[in-house]
Formats: sequence, structure tokens, C-alpha cells
Amino acid sequence: MLVVITLLQLIMIGILLNINSKLKPRDYIADAMERDRRIREEREKKQQMEQWSHESSAGSRDHS
Repeated sequence: MLVVITLLQLIMIGILLNINSKLKPRDYIADAMERDRRIREEREKKQQMEQWSHESSAGSRDHS
């Protein structure tokens, strides 16, 4: 029984290694740079929206 389990585990490891060799290698540095750029853009957009809302609320108080 132990031999069968060991054999099945070796077969599964072989299948997983075969699948892994077919996958495209990931560029972790490029992924991190892209994620950081997106976060920075979202933060800048949020700051602009807050600035515009403060300017528009100040402008509406001046006209009333």
C-alpha cells in the first residue's frame, strides 16, 4: 500500500512539474512597479478630486 501511495505521489509531482514548465515565468519586479504606478495614479486622482471639491465648495459660498 505504501508503494502505491509513493508511486501516485511521484506521478502527481511529475504532472505538476510538467505544468509548471509550461507556464510563462512571472516578472515580479515589473508586476510590483505596475501595481505601484496604479496606486500612485489613484492617489493623485483622489487628491485632485478632493482639491476640486474644496475649490467648488469655496466658490459656491462666495456666490451665495
